[in-house]
Amino acid sequence: MKKFLLTVASALVLLVVPSAYSPTDTIIGKDAPNFEVVNGNRVVEIEKLKGRYILLSFWSSVDPKSRLANKAYNDVAAEETAAMEYVAINLDPSAKVFEEIVKIDGLNAINQFRPKADNTSLIEDGYGLRSGFVSFLINPKGEVVAQDPSIDEIKALVKA
Repeated sequence: MKKFLLTVASALVLLVVPSAYSPTDTIIGKDAPNFEVVNGNRVVEIEKLKGRYILLSFWSSVDPKSRLANKAYNDVAAEETAAMEYVAINLDPSAKVFEEIVKIDGLNAINQFRPKADNTSLIEDGYGLRSGFVSFLINPKGEVVAQDPSIDEIKALVKA
């Protein structure tokens, strides 16, 4: 009897545990959740960028991998300006650290945004953000077509 109960318990654990670590929702193939961010005099609303590819990244000033990826995306965006809009969102609490990192990393400040506190949860919930770096490529129809795309994937999709 103990063997039977142990087998049943093991089977249940195998069924439940992987789902606890798997994403419950993916937005790939769905319309990109809309939000608006302001950077100085520039206002960007995802819905209004339809018609072009949008590379949307969420990054952290204190995460080295995140900073490297943001810099690489910043550079590819500079090459693909005719076909793609780059929107980099920093959700860190310190505006001063964010501003210094933008300068130190040589980022195009026009593409770098920090949303207002009242807009942060809307963005986090809409894109299923947890922590660290994550990015999405949105096609001209407004659909999310890739998560964390490589530079080669971005170039291939944008030029297709």
